[in-house]
Formats: sequence, structure tokens, C-alpha cells
Amino acid sequence: MLRLDPVEFPTQQDMKRFPWRIVLYVVFIGYLFLDLRTCNGPLKRSISKRTDLTRKAAEANKWVALVNQEPITGEQLDLAVARHLYQRGKDIEEVPEANLRMIRRAALQSLINDTLVRQYADGEESRAPQEEIDALTARWLSQFSSENELAERAGYQQLPDEKIQEELARIVSRKKWLENRIAPGVDVMDEEVKAWFEENRETGEGFIEPEKVRARHIFLSTVEVDDENREEMIRDLHRQIVEKENTFEELAAAFSEDPKTKKIGGDLNWFARDRVPEIFAKTVFAMKPGDLSNPFRTEIGWHIVEVLDRQEERPVTFEEVELEIRHHLENQRTAEVVEILMKKLRTVANIRLFPEHI
Repeated sequence: MLRLDPVEFPTQQDMKRFPWRIVLYVVFIGYLFLDLRTCNGPLKRSISKRTDLTRKAAEANKWVALVNQEPITGEQLDLAVARHLYQRGKDIEEVPEANLRMIRRAALQSLINDTLVRQYADGEESRAPQEEIDALTARWLSQFSSENELAERAGYQQLPDEKIQEELARIVSRKKWLENRIAPGVDVMDEEVKAWFEENRETGEGFIEPEKVRARHIFLSTVEVDDENREEMIRDLHRQIVEKENTFEELAAAFSEDPKTKKIGGDLNWFARDRVPEIFAKTVFAMKPGDLSNPFRTEIGWHIVEVLDRQEERPVTFEEVELEIRHHLENQRTAEVVEILMKKLRTVANIRLFPEHI
């Protein structure tokens, strides 16, 4: 007689022990491999079709990059390069081709970063306080002497008049978004400022206040002017000061040809040796406070100088450079934190370049 053993079905506990999740992962990965690498399946055909469409659109519109499916055009890159050169007082024709290619690549990376910041800031509907927007608008408008000059610059920037304030508001808002993101990593503690001062003061550079003189002068130019007449005139002015016929201030206001100082009695304020021509410094730094020089000549003309005060070389104190050190550390840290943030944004972004259009 045939004997059949009872069939044992898997229990719920057995089902839990079976690695279903791993099996599903393996099946899914296997499908992707077969679709994309072996069988040219529907997923690969869909990706290829989308890639071809993107490539055709890039060719037709001269895109240089796609940032999260948002194109950056060749015109935008050209404008960014033109702005870069304009700010440095250069024309594109005078830049060597190799340098221009480097400038275009650097400008494109800046455009990509700006686009990412704008996408995130606009996506979060970030907006700076109105007073900050108004302050930037006022500063921007103050640089123009007339409405025609404003219209010319707006045209150069490809901004219609009615769009200027709107664009400035967006710029401030994006800047504020970026500042808020990096603020926790930029703060500089008082202890850090002090430590930087102590660690670097022994280098001497920037920690020594050089010998300085405060003086005033009367200047007569000899550039394209008869030097003999100039010498006769400067010696007569010197005589008037010595004989107290007129004061130094009066003669400077009436005869000095230095437009920056003649209205303030010839006052040059404080200066160090390296801030003036060597021949001028040689005479002035040999004088004591209260001394009046004889007329002397430099490459550009004749001078009479009176030394008002002088300060010997000395170490600077922490209090004198504290603010400067803090700004230096904040700027240094800001650059580092911004770089880290942009790397993070780029890591999760979908960025595609089209080198043939760059």
C-alpha cells in the first residue's frame, strides 16, 4: 500500500526568514543590466531618445550647459564674459585666444553656480528684507550721473528699465539665501582673532607701523612748462614764507598746482617712504617737525615742503588690527564654506555640458 507523507507548507515565520528583499533587489538589478547593457530594452531606448532630443535642442539653441534641465545659452555665456572684461577695463579683441578660452570656462562655472543658487533660492521663495533691497537699489542707481547713462548701462546688461529693480531684488534675495546657508560656518570667535594675531605677529609683515611723516607742500609743475620761470617763481614763494609776507596756506591756495591739496593748505596728511617718489622722500624724511625745506626739484616739478609731525617705526597693537584680522578670517572662511556648499549642490544636481559650444 502506497503511503503519502503530509505536505508541509511554509509557515509565516519561514516566510519572514526568506530573504525576499534581496531577491527583489537582484531581480531588479538584473533587469536593469539586461535592459541597458544587453537587450537594448525600452528603458535604454527611452533614455537614448531623450538624450538625442536634448542634443538636438542644444545644437539648435547653442546651449553650453544644462543645469537641472535649465539651459545656459551661448548668449548668456558671451554676456558673462563681456561683463567680466568690462569690469577689468578690457576689450575682448585684446585678450589672447588661449586666455579667452580660460575666461569662458571660468565664467561658465560661475554661471552654473549662480543658476544653482537661484534655483534653490527661488524654489524656497526666499526674499531679502525690503530695506536691504532698497539699499542696494539706491547704491546701484547712485553710480549714474544721468538717466541716459542709466539707460545705456541697462541696455548693456540687457535689462529693460522696468525690470531693473525687480532683478536687483532677486539678486539681493539670492545673496541673502546664500548668506543664511553659510552663516553657521563663517562665525569667527574672539579667541580665534587673538590667536591669529599671536601666531603671525612675529612675521613682521603687516604688524609694523612704518616711519611716517605728516607734511604740506607747495608744488609747481615743470611738465611742458619753462623750468627757469618755475624755479624763479618757487624761490620767490619760499622767500615770502620765510619773511612772513604771506602764510604757507595762503600761498598754497593761490599758487600750488596740486589740485588735491591746494584747497587744504597743501596738506599731504600722513605718508610712509614707499608712498612717495624716492627723491621726495629723501628730502622730507631728513627733516624734523617744524622744518621748512628749501625749494627742491623732482622729476615732475618744484616743491616747498614743511614737516608738521612725524612718527617713528613701531609695532602695531592688537586693537589696531583686530577688525582687519576678523574680516580676513571671515572672508577666508566664507570662501571655504561657499566652496563646500556649491560642491554639495553640484553633487545632487543634474549638470550637462556641451563643450562644442563653449
